[in-house]
This record gives sequence, C-alpha cells and structure tokens, in this order.
Amino acid sequence: MFKRTIISLACCQILSAPAIVFAEDSDTTGADSLSLGEMVVTTRKREETLQEVPIAITAFSSQLIEDADLQSIEDIAMMTPGFTFTQLFGNVGNPVIRGMSTTIGEPNVGFFIDGVYQESRGAMDAMFGDELERIEVAKGPQSALYGRNTFSGAINYVTKKPGNDGEGILEATLGNKGRKDVRVSYSGAITEDTLFYRVGAMHSGFDGFYTNNKTGGDLDDKQSNIYSMSLLAIPTDDLEMTFRINVENTNDGDDAVQFLDNNAFGPLPITHPLLLGLAGLGHPLQQQIFTGDAALINDFAVTSGHTERDNVNSSFRLDWDLDTVTLTSITGYNNLKLDEARDTDYSAADVQYSTTKTDQDEFSQEFRLTSIDQPIRWMAGLYFYDMDKKQKINHIGGTLPEPFATIALGGFPFPALSSSSISDENTRNWAGFGSLGFDLTDQLALTLSGRYSYERKQAKVIAGANSFNESRSFNNFTPKIALDYQISDDAMVYASVAKAVKAGGFNTPISAAGTEAPKPSERAYDEERSMNYEIGVKSAWLDNRVTTNLAVFYIKWKDQIVRALGGATGRAILNQNAGESSSRGFEFEVAAKPAKNWDLSAGLAYTDARYDKYTFPALALFGLNPKLDGNDMQFVSKWTANASTQYVQPSVLDNFDWKTRLDIMYQSEQAVHAVDKIGVLPDRTIVNLRSGLESDTYKVTFWVNNLFDNDESIGGVPVPNPANPAVGFQGLIQAPIERTYGITASVKF
Repeated sequence: MFKRTIISLACCQILSAPAIVFAEDSDTTGADSLSLGEMVVTTRKREETLQEVPIAITAFSSQLIEDADLQSIEDIAMMTPGFTFTQLFGNVGNPVIRGMSTTIGEPNVGFFIDGVYQESRGAMDAMFGDELERIEVAKGPQSALYGRNTFSGAINYVTKKPGNDGEGILEATLGNKGRKDVRVSYSGAITEDTLFYRVGAMHSGFDGFYTNNKTGGDLDDKQSNIYSMSLLAIPTDDLEMTFRINVENTNDGDDAVQFLDNNAFGPLPITHPLLLGLAGLGHPLQQQIFTGDAALINDFAVTSGHTERDNVNSSFRLDWDLDTVTLTSITGYNNLKLDEARDTDYSAADVQYSTTKTDQDEFSQEFRLTSIDQPIRWMAGLYFYDMDKKQKINHIGGTLPEPFATIALGGFPFPALSSSSISDENTRNWAGFGSLGFDLTDQLALTLSGRYSYERKQAKVIAGANSFNESRSFNNFTPKIALDYQISDDAMVYASVAKAVKAGGFNTPISAAGTEAPKPSERAYDEERSMNYEIGVKSAWLDNRVTTNLAVFYIKWKDQIVRALGGATGRAILNQNAGESSSRGFEFEVAAKPAKNWDLSAGLAYTDARYDKYTFPALALFGLNPKLDGNDMQFVSKWTANASTQYVQPSVLDNFDWKTRLDIMYQSEQAVHAVDKIGVLPDRTIVNLRSGLESDTYKVTFWVNNLFDNDESIGGVPVPNPANPAVGFQGLIQAPIERTYGITASVKF
C-alpha cells in the first residue's frame, strides 16, 4: 500500500507539472509580489538554485529565520519534514534525518558553519538573528562532498558577509520566565570596495521553566554572551578572502529531567544470580521497566549543578577565480571548553554527583578546484581534519539507600558509586573528493561524485580495570550517482544512489558503563554502512507562484552500531556492529503565494525506520524478548508535518506595515527504547504566533511560542538509576517546554 501511494504521488507530479506551468517570467519578489523568487544554495559546493539541485533540501533564508523567530536547531527541525531533534540530557541531543537515529557512537547528521565541520553544536544556536544568510538542511547522505558524520544528512549554516554600506541593527526582547535578550550588529567598509567588516554581540538570559525544590531557586536557567566578527577583503576582481570568528560563553543551570517509576512486567523467573540475590532480600521483582507515555510529575529536587561552556569557532576562506576554474581554500579552527556538574540520581537524596571537564580542539583544511562555465562541470578537492579531545569524568558517591548500600547481590556486585576516568582521544581524517557532471541530452544530466577517506583514531583511557591505550584505522570510498531529467523549464525529476559510511570507535568507560571491562578483542567497533536510494520531483507552477517538491527514499543500513553484552562473563555493556535496519518513506513540501502579501507553506513526511536484525540478550533477564527484529527505531517520528501562514497588511500606519504569522508543527510519538512499545514520547503539536508593526527602520513584534501550552515531554532515554539500582533501567525524561510570550523591538541604523 505504501509503495503504491508513493508511486502515485510521484506520477501525478511528473505528469501534471508541465501541463500547468506558464512560461511567463517574473522579476519581482517580496510581500507585494506574486512570485516566490529563487533561493540560491551551495549544498553541492557551487551556487545553484534550490529547484535545480537533485537533492532533497529544506532551506531557510535570513528573512524566514527572522519572520518565524527561529532560535535553535530544534526550531529548524520542527519546520523540516523528515527531520527531528530529540533532546536527551546534558549537552546531548539526537538529530534524526530519515529515521537514521544514532543508537550509539558519533552523530549521523553533520553540522557545518560556512562549510567547516562542527563536532560540537556549541554556539550554533546563538548564531540566529542577524548573523545568518541562510540554513541548508540536506537530507540523505552527503558523504561524497562533506565527509565525516554526514551519514544521514548535513546542516550548513551560511553566515552573512560584510557589506560596503554602513548599516546595523539593535534588537531587544522581553518575555515571561525572565527572558531578556539583546542583539546588536553592524557592517561597513574599512576601505571602500576593498576591505569590509561585520561585528556583532548578543546577551541572552532566561530564568527557566522550573524550580529546584531542594534549593528554592531556578532549576533550568540559562545565560549566554556571544561575540562575532568577520572581515571580507576583495583586493582584486578575481580574489575574495573572508575571516570569521565567534566567541561564546554560556552558563546554564540544571536539566529539567526526572526518572520515571517503572510500571510494567513481572513477576520474573528467578534464575539469574542477580535476581536470586534480590529475591533473598525480599524484593518483589514486579516492576522492571517503564511503559506508556512519558509524563513528569514536575517535582524537581536536586543538588545544584551547572553547564559552563566557552566555545570559539573560526574560519578563513579564500576564493580565487583563475579563468576556467575557482581555487577555494577553507581553514577552520574550533576550541571547546566544557565544565559540567549534575546530580545524576536526579533526586533529593545525596546518592551520586558527576562532574565532567572537556577540552577539545578541532582543525580542518580543505582545498578544492571548481570548474567555471565549462561543458563538463567538475570539482576536485583534498581535506584534512584533526580533533583532539581531553575529558575527565568523576562520579562522586553519596549514601545509597538500604539494602543496596552494603550488599553485593548473588555474586553480582553493583558498580562502585565513586569512580573516575581520564581520556585523551584523537581523530585524524584525510580525504580526497570530487564530482563530475555532464549533459547526456538537452534534458538529461548525470552527476558522479565520490570521496576516499582514511581516518585514524587513538584513545588513551585511565579508568581502573577499563584503562587502555589503542589506535584504529578506517578507510572507505563513498560514491554517489545522480540522474536528473528536466521535463520543462519548471519541472525536474531525479534519481540517486549513494553509499554512506560512518567511522567506528572505541568502547571507553565514557560510552560503555559496564560492570566489568570489555575483553581486548571488544575494545573497538567497526564502521557502519548504508545504501541510499532516492527518487524526487521538483516543480514550479503558475509563474513560480507555487512550488512543490517530493522525495521518496529507501535506506538499507548494515553493520549498525548498537548496544551489546561482552566481557569475560557477559556483563560488560559495550558497542558492537550487531544491528541491521532499514528506513523508507517520503517528504513533501509546498510553498505558495495565493495573493499579494500572502505567503503559505506546508510540509509532510512519513518515515518507517525499523530494526531488521538486532538481538540484545540482557533483556531476557527481565522477561523481555531479546530479539528486536521488526521493532521501531528509537527517537523516530513516523509522521512529521508543518504549515505556515503569513500575511502583511500594508500601510496600516504611516510607513508601517502589519505582519502576522502563524506556524503549526507536528511530530508523532517516538519510542525511547528498542523494545517495542516500551516507553514512548507522546506526539506533539506546537503552535507559534507572531504579529506586529514594521517599517524600513523600526519593528515591534508581539509573540507567543507554544500558544496552546503543549505539555508533552520532549526527550528521554532508558538508563540505570544510581538511587535505585535493583530495578535496572529507568526512563530519564526531559520536561516539556512551556508556553512563552513577549515582545521584540528592533531599529536599523
């Protein structure tokens, strides 16, 4: 049924688009125009219009970012069909494109700023406002051109360049829950037509949604300061150089997370030594796992913690036109210092407190040559990436509730409540990449691209029995073939096949918290691999008053990195290439200008991502089926949808227009556990409303986010609870984002 539906949708688009497209062109854009205009993107590392690129891309212009008041990658995900971002806890979030959820290991979605890879999202959320020219969300693997960790997609932030004319903006926001934001930026010329600059600063403050009942103070408060600068030099008509730097300091409070009580399964067959020990203590063994919708009781009482982050990201780009080719050099350097502390039992009892200190450096260098106005469109490049990450983790034990504080149960001792680990991890990646595109006929074009990558990882870990010092190398080739057929000037159909690979890694104490050390042969896990198939249709109708884009995909995922058991006695929890999965679905987007001053857009996506092969023997201890074949992938919404309406009433006051915008965003439920139907994040519908006056110089907007105060939890993960070790895994659930409202005013100068 699914395949028939998708084929029907595709056929309707292909057959109907040419018949109703008008040949008349329109050069006007804006609120009073009847044309949507053209969006230029650089997803394939050359300037192209969005509608001519044979890749499923959702792009956000600077105007859309401003109009919709997009503040974070979570906001971007809610407005992108087929993309979800699930907050877990700490600085951990799970970006998922096309159902490719990161079960464990490095992320499957790569983040970039001006083409420079960002291992940490760091200051990326703070770059919204007046700093961004656009955001491009490319769905499907982008390994051939972007490289590491673009296993399921790539998200590229493109910053604004300095301008020749002096201009700036000052913006202030006041809202409930103590929100106070101030942004300022200015751009101008140092030397007219040759050297330009852009500077910006932002302060953001928020008291948080929740109260820490143990201290009586705010729980999830946030404070950030961000400073940015860019320089643009154009010494000749053929040479352009850009330097950019962002400095961020963030000081956040605790996460609004909470353990849910287990409520299902039991009694168990008492056969395992651990279970025998618990039975000897009179433990009923009735509740081993949580099931049903995740819902918090909103009673947070923890020893106060913090997240302090200092982040610098910078880049230098050179573009030199040499008649028939452009030489591009992109150098990137990022430094992240992170100091985290949190009550990891998330309760009023002093059971366990954890501190983490991270110091991470990234350096990258890319050189590439790109053809200019040649019959054969080609690109060739070299890439180098180096990341060094030092991390120290301390788990500080308190008093464990009896009887667990003094007893080792049935010969199965619990992990010590106090422990520490020090790690020094290094990743180096060398790659060569390229693409070749040419026309087979006047309407049919073929593009070949590929990347050969060699990556070496080294990890030195000091953590008691888990200490080790090892290195591992990975090499792979990731090709992609794409065909696009131009049905008419306004309609194109395309098909692509791409191989994706994500490097493996090590089972460190940071990523595998077992009761014993893995065996030497289990220290490392290998690469993941996938084959990705996509068919799409892009079309513009009614003189570009309507655009529709449809993509249908199928993904076969092998050597998937999943949780497994190992060690000498099978009690070490580790990561292995023990899973196989598949994902299939479609994404549909439409934008329209039905009349002057009206803008409409909508998106819909269906994603069916399942484990085809995955067995986790530990589940049998709790009376659960260890064979997970056919179960849904964690943190994947089968349905995502969004719709937006914007209307501008011109000249309601002298030189002032009235702009009103409504955004509706939906995500269906997500599983938080690989076991089918064991704990789910309920479906969510979020409605945002903005309305206000604006002129060429001044703007005042009243806004409400989460208008109907949706109170569903936004994230969660099953983990052991240090305060209740006998019950095994419990759901650690992220609290909802409540309704916020306020006013934003800005002036341009």
